[in-house]
Amino acid sequence: MEKTKKTKLNSVFVFIWRSKLIKYPLLLLGTVAALFLLLLLADRVIMPIAVHWGEARAVPDLTDLSLKEAESILKRKGLDLQVLAEVYDPTKPPGTILSQIPHPNTRVREGRFVRITVSKGGKMVLMPKLKGISIRQAELLLVHEGLELGEVSWTPSDSFPRDVVIASTPSSETSVPFGMSVNLRVSLGIKPDTVVVPDLLGMNLDESKKILREIGLQLGKTKLKVKNDFLPGTILKQYPQPGKRIERGSKINLEVSATE
Repeated sequence: MEKTKKTKLNSVFVFIWRSKLIKYPLLLLGTVAALFLLLLLADRVIMPIAVHWGEARAVPDLTDLSLKEAESILKRKGLDLQVLAEVYDPTKPPGTILSQIPHPNTRVREGRFVRITVSKGGKMVLMPKLKGISIRQAELLLVHEGLELGEVSWTPSDSFPRDVVIASTPSSETSVPFGMSVNLRVSLGIKPDTVVVPDLLGMNLDESKKILREIGLQLGKTKLKVKNDFLPGTILKQYPQPGKRIERGSKINLEVSATE
């Protein structure tokens, strides 16, 4: 038994001696040093980067900021900016951020893109030429261009037939915001004819304006009176009275209901 143990021990010594780690001690030291440096690199460099990359941060609220402001804020947060779309918005100046993805306070990893929608400001359109066409044609043309018919004033004219546009405000060939109201001055012809004052009592103010415009009368002074038993904007009184014949282009004064 003892002889067997000695034989095994001798075999181990032979294996160790034949190993390059013992025959070449410098190789052993180099291997140990390389392992030490590798562990040091992992501890001081690789692990901090991995840990730092894994940190989540809250996405800031960028709405109503300019692109420059947003880029500065995101840079400090380690995030990137990407413009997703530009849309018309008459309520916000050009370059103002309207919305974002991810939403504010969402937690994301460093380097994530925050995609934004930016305002192009109000859409501008070219005012059409309305002078010399009928008021009906002018209204249709305004609607086609995305504009609205505003106040219409009537005036006698020796140069323009009745119901033909004499001038517009703003004038033609100028750039105006999309959806803007355009006021017209319309001809009554050479001699103002007369019209019968319509009965506006009980109607709402918008409907009354339309009726007056269609027959060539104008809205005069509007007086508000508190009447909680009427819908706001209901016509309570008018002057001149319904049925009276007056010159086309005259003004009708109204008393309109209001609530407290």
